[in-house]
Amino acid sequence: MSQIGKRVAQSLFTIWAVITLTFVMIRQIPGGPLDYVRAQMAMSGADPSEVQAIAEVYLSYEPDGPLTTQYVNYLSQVLQGNLGRSFWFGEPVSDIIGEALPWTLLVMTSSMILTFTIGILLGAIMAYKQGSRFDSATTVISIFFNSVPYYVAALVMLYILGYQYSLFPTSGVMSPSMEVGLTVAFILDILHHAALPVMSFAITAIGGVAIGMRGNSISILGADYLRVARLRGLPTRRIATRYVLRNSLLPMYTHFLIAIGFMFGGSVILERIFVYQGIGFYLFEAINATDYSLMMGAFLVITIAVTTSIFVADITYGFIDPRAGSSNERSKRSTLDILRALRKSLRLRFSSHSISTPEDGRGGKGTAQGYGTGNDESESVFQTVAATDPGESATVKRFFEEGKQMAKTLWADRRARIGLLIIGTYVFLGTVGISLVESPRIGQGPRLLPPFQSLAYPFGTNAQSQDLFALTIYSISPMLQMIVAGAVVATVLATIVGTVSGYVGGIIDRFLMTISDTMIAIPGLPLLIVVAAILKPQEPWFIGVVLSIPMWAGLARKIRSEVLKLRRVAYVESSEIIGVSSQSIILRDILPNLMSFISVNFAYNARSIIFSSVGLYFLGVLPTAQVRNWGVMLNIGFQNGALYNTERVYLVLIPMMAIVLLTLAMVLLAQGMDRMFNPRIRAKGESDEEGVEEKDDSSTVVTESV
Repeated sequence: MSQIGKRVAQSLFTIWAVITLTFVMIRQIPGGPLDYVRAQMAMSGADPSEVQAIAEVYLSYEPDGPLTTQYVNYLSQVLQGNLGRSFWFGEPVSDIIGEALPWTLLVMTSSMILTFTIGILLGAIMAYKQGSRFDSATTVISIFFNSVPYYVAALVMLYILGYQYSLFPTSGVMSPSMEVGLTVAFILDILHHAALPVMSFAITAIGGVAIGMRGNSISILGADYLRVARLRGLPTRRIATRYVLRNSLLPMYTHFLIAIGFMFGGSVILERIFVYQGIGFYLFEAINATDYSLMMGAFLVITIAVTTSIFVADITYGFIDPRAGSSNERSKRSTLDILRALRKSLRLRFSSHSISTPEDGRGGKGTAQGYGTGNDESESVFQTVAATDPGESATVKRFFEEGKQMAKTLWADRRARIGLLIIGTYVFLGTVGISLVESPRIGQGPRLLPPFQSLAYPFGTNAQSQDLFALTIYSISPMLQMIVAGAVVATVLATIVGTVSGYVGGIIDRFLMTISDTMIAIPGLPLLIVVAAILKPQEPWFIGVVLSIPMWAGLARKIRSEVLKLRRVAYVESSEIIGVSSQSIILRDILPNLMSFISVNFAYNARSIIFSSVGLYFLGVLPTAQVRNWGVMLNIGFQNGALYNTERVYLVLIPMMAIVLLTLAMVLLAQGMDRMFNPRIRAKGESDEEGVEEKDDSSTVVTESV
């Protein structure tokens, strides 16, 4: 009961922290609430002396008072349910949100149920049929759809199913003539209008969930306790449900709840495309109109929804996987268990002095025993350096040999090769290619020339007579700068926070996770919109750092979840017993076993940078003047009627293909990097020196699927 009380207190603190943070941040947007009210009142011809009183009604606090007084007044009004009035719509914010929230919840709930139900079942089937044609085909399809941004899928389905074949409505939440009521006709009508937004989210997310579930299940299928269960003669159904499914669900379950915040943020773009009047639609309208009251009200509602989800995740972790309980709830072992762990640790550490050879099939030259990805006696990714090492040169030599073997394993993976070749092509075009192609400019060629009509303009031209091929090439370099800066910052910060929080525990864990929860609870895309409005970033690397702000927190929580499981492995606990320092345990025992997880998520962070940057440019939030970006190309094509006119659809198809191809390369590379850092797969790959492709390559991490 005390643990639940602590979680409740932490959730309430998170909500308070988000309210405080958004209150301060939104006020930093150029103009300020009072200036906006004065401008609106001046246009409406209101008496200037009444501006103060009117502002208090709309903002629910005195805008001319000290900042602390404004904050206290606003907080007290929020606790009373008064969120102020919307400047733009002229209605109480609570009424607007009350009308919009059910539509967003309908789309979000339907999308997540479809995504995780189909994805988990499909991933489990893929794992059981590992190596079959079904597994190969579904893996390829899943990887492809996981590489497509949800807003790209939305534009494609809007064009095909909406405008071309008129199978679904292209805007609105229900038919204008439909009467509201619990009737079959009304329910079918609202589901019909929600179908395209739901499919946009689900189709692009199912693949990631399926790949993650497949990898988790394959990892569990090779565990020792599963072999014991089979030897005991346990029914297959019980093994599948009680052993495989339950132990594979925790990362998926964590991802399910964290994904709620992502989907709420993603609703801003999706509801903008479909003109679907949910909370994301009104939040975007509020940001565009600098409607402070509506902005803060929408942020608050989304914050409460996400924080509640995180709270549910925390208190239910133990029911899904008892190994991942609270960081303060270490399992109590008997004296005999401790002695056994100590004996195992000493045996493993002494055995690490013997160096295996490539011929023994145990992970390559210099691979130490005793460090695993979930089992107590699996191999480590890195060499454990014995106290009797002859010197630094031998250590460096083993390090390079290990790195050489991992690079060889990466290149041996077909998916990684394809991903590296695609990324290499993008790097070449973004560096050398720009010197071979004329810089795009307005009036460069004929207006709206279709693609493949002229060798001078192979991709055609847009409404501004710009060469689309040149625009595509010149957009690569800024994108690569964003990817590198953003992915590095997000991954490094998440690794530090997640590892320290999961291993140290106690008050440090609660403090770091409170910060993470606060960042997770703030809707990512709206947060980026506000930060972009305040900072007005121009340099690509700086934009990448800004885009990394909402990414690190979710990954930090996932890493913490993995560390909680690793911390209970026998060799880690025995290291603590014999007095090994925490720093050494983290560097030698914990981090090596997280490298697969971290490396794959680095690639998925890069994918997220692509999605976010293109989305913000598409919305017109980031400065678009003289900017080369695929999101700007999408925006221009969308504004020029590319979805309504088949002759102009190439205006959006070309940037779409550039986005999908690069994100596909990131996903393929992520799959190969897991194989490179996974010692079991790397060892098996060594036995296939003749070039036979590995059939048992599994991804042991949850992909960033939505």
